[in-house]
Amino acid sequence: MFQRKTILTVALLLWSFLCFSQMETRNWYFGQNAGVSFRDARLTVLNNGAMDTPAGCSSISDRNGNLLFYTNGHTVWNRNHEIMENGEGLAGEIENIQSTIIVPVPGDDNRYYIFCTKTNGTITPLLNSGFYYGQVQFSNQNPLGEVTTRLSRISNANSGRVSAIHDIQSDTMKVLTFGKLNDDPGSKNDTFYIFTIDNTGLNRFPETITIPESDVQILSDQGAMKISPDGKKIALADTGGDNIHVFNFNANTSEINYDLGIKAGLLFDPLYSYGVEFSQDSQILYFTGVNFGNIGFLYKYLIYDNNPINEKIPLDVSSSHNYGDLQLASNGKIYVATYQKIPWDISNFGQNLPPNPISSIGVINDPEDKNGDGNSEYQALAIDLSSNASLQGLPNFVVSFLRNRIITEDKCVDEFFDFTTDSYIPVDSIFWDFGDGNTSTEISPTHQYITSGNFLVNATITYRNTPYRIQKIVEVFPKPILNPNEVLSQCDTDFDGVSLFNLENIGDRVLNKNRDFEYSFYRTSNDALTETNIISNAENYENTLPLEELFVKIVTPKGCSIIRNFFIETSNSNLFSAESIYTCEDSDNLTNNEIGRFDLLIKATDIKAEFGLPNTSKITFHTSFEDAQTKLNTLSNFHNTSSTTLWFRIETENNNCAGIGSFPAIVNTNISAEIEDLYTICYSTYDGAIFLDGNAVNDVWEWRDGSGAIISNDRNVRLSEAGNYSLTIYKTENGLTCSLTKNFEIRLPNVMSFREVTTENNQISISIQGFSDYEFSIDGETYFGSGDEYTFSNVEAGVYTVTVRDINDCEIPIETVVGFIGYPKFFTPNGDGINDYWKIKGVSPELYNFGEIHIYDRYGKSLFFMDLKTNLEGWDGTFNGQLLVANDYWFRAVLTDNENNTIVKTGHFTLKR
Repeated sequence: MFQRKTILTVALLLWSFLCFSQMETRNWYFGQNAGVSFRDARLTVLNNGAMDTPAGCSSISDRNGNLLFYTNGHTVWNRNHEIMENGEGLAGEIENIQSTIIVPVPGDDNRYYIFCTKTNGTITPLLNSGFYYGQVQFSNQNPLGEVTTRLSRISNANSGRVSAIHDIQSDTMKVLTFGKLNDDPGSKNDTFYIFTIDNTGLNRFPETITIPESDVQILSDQGAMKISPDGKKIALADTGGDNIHVFNFNANTSEINYDLGIKAGLLFDPLYSYGVEFSQDSQILYFTGVNFGNIGFLYKYLIYDNNPINEKIPLDVSSSHNYGDLQLASNGKIYVATYQKIPWDISNFGQNLPPNPISSIGVINDPEDKNGDGNSEYQALAIDLSSNASLQGLPNFVVSFLRNRIITEDKCVDEFFDFTTDSYIPVDSIFWDFGDGNTSTEISPTHQYITSGNFLVNATITYRNTPYRIQKIVEVFPKPILNPNEVLSQCDTDFDGVSLFNLENIGDRVLNKNRDFEYSFYRTSNDALTETNIISNAENYENTLPLEELFVKIVTPKGCSIIRNFFIETSNSNLFSAESIYTCEDSDNLTNNEIGRFDLLIKATDIKAEFGLPNTSKITFHTSFEDAQTKLNTLSNFHNTSSTTLWFRIETENNNCAGIGSFPAIVNTNISAEIEDLYTICYSTYDGAIFLDGNAVNDVWEWRDGSGAIISNDRNVRLSEAGNYSLTIYKTENGLTCSLTKNFEIRLPNVMSFREVTTENNQISISIQGFSDYEFSIDGETYFGSGDEYTFSNVEAGVYTVTVRDINDCEIPIETVVGFIGYPKFFTPNGDGINDYWKIKGVSPELYNFGEIHIYDRYGKSLFFMDLKTNLEGWDGTFNGQLLVANDYWFRAVLTDNENNTIVKTGHFTLKR
């Protein structure tokens, strides 16, 4: 059914030549109702689009730039942004990057084909994957167009790629797609299909060119495919294979053969490539993609550069947005669709999630930049789409619409611009309109602009009596403007006819002065022309004649230059001595650094008034006499310095020196407050107050409370309440009153508390909750430690009062009672006052709420009973008033502490006599 061949030779030149310019691509519609227009080579954002599509789309305008219709391959909208008659249900899959392309019929302005790609079959409606087309017909009955054919399948090529070019020799359109040769699931993506459209319509039987597997293996049916504007290359992005493939192409003979492969990603970091596009001169290829980490990449590749280092060049990497389709525009720039990819996670595994929109697109302003280090003037998110948004796609066009261009370079005013065109058709005649009122009919004219600015150049090419127009905006750079014979006058303060000049001050006379202009100075015009014997000390040049002629060459950042003469002369002038200027020590917002801020704008006004200078005088300030002479290191309007002498330079309205002078700049002494940030009212203070002194060297005191109310104007103040306060003090020096405000806080003492107190193993361990350092005592007299915890060791059984105080004796001390339970092993009730009584130690009513202590003899006879109170006195070794004999005795104690814990102690002891 298909004709399979590698080379087809066509050598026909038909008189029904399809003539078009750049205007067919003027209007773009894409993304979420987004649109742009290129009128007079300038971009304008459109807000009237009706199409909301995630990826592929195409637009077409007539040869005068009027919109005809646009489509996403599934629905067609007319120029009124309404769905065209019969314009729904075409076969294209709108998720494909190249879901569609619109191709006109040569020689017929009323017939257009819409080609659609479909990579997946569907049940409802029943549509197989493959390559489809529809037709649009315009007529008097349907001036807005009608879709006459919607679902015609012409290939089983399972591909999301389509591109088209016009073949000048045969006056035919060549439409290319790429995919499998047949429906076999095991077939490879290895075949180009080339469909031809002539003035009679579409030839449904394509030429097929199969790429040998030994040349390349293409894994995916996704990724853009573009033909270069000169028709010599095809670039194909293999989304699944981490590669961009480039093929050699001959549209006339239909020859296609493999040229080279570009690894899209980095080592161990593959890139899922997506969009591709050529520069208008077909020398550079750009491509986009995203890696597995959802990082977007934009690259350029110098196709004809033999240096591999300069081939693949990153223009931008982004984690905030991804890059979609790339599309060349008639103005020679390439626009970049931008979107946000939904990151993969387990919750969306296996889902085909739509991209998130972004309200801007990027632009590559200089796609023909062959600088290996250059970014081609790429601007991310530079075009604001207003209320609409970009997704993954931009319109797909017949590449021939975009080849025709004006070639020239932006230059300086008065230089000669060389103009020519790059056109895919021969030029019978041409009419040039240079945008400044001048025209030419030469094929490659030369033109000189006498004013700077941006000019819209129109070239109307005529071929076989059919005209078409191409446009380009050229920029004419201005040259520096300096009148000849300007005079720089310098003040001669010692009347010897010699002064220092800063020759670069001639820049003040440049009418279009730019701080980036470069200046070089010479003593003769010939030196300036030959750029020899440059004056090396231009900033400190000493004149040799009372009136000396010099020459300057001025060069702009764009390389535009002029050479002009000028004169330098000296004029006698006495040194001015101006009144002192004063400022407060904290005027630089820092205290005690002896540096203040001086307002030189006010000082300039004062100097004019002091010396009766006209308002047109200009005054600059400097730190030295030499800087004032040469006008170097000019100080800003607000200058921070310690007490010093500052210099000023007076200039006339035309920037000549009218005087030099100085004045003392004096920083008043600092104001001392001697107020701390925080005070604490200690419990030990005899009257519970803080006494503060505002310092006798100050003149006025304002004590304020937290609400800002003045509570005292005395030098000394007594404050007894906690809160926030401030002191503002004033001091007058050198006729200038300066002030200082000091904020401070008064607090009540912190309240400490026991965090934990434990008694075990003859140790008492105490830890405190507080904000100070503390010392500890168990006898009320001797204190130990300096922190928030302490442990007493080798403590005998008994009851102890633990006391804690802060080392500054400011917080209220706290105490608690603890005890160890213990008993003596013997006692000697002989009346000598030592060990006369036996009792349980560490038991007291403060620690225990119940106690029963029984004493027995060896036979278990109860001899004595004690409760908590009588235990404090103890047993004296008697029974019923009789002294008991020396012997061993036993006890049993049952105790209940304050937390209702019951403790039982038993044991024996010895009574000695």
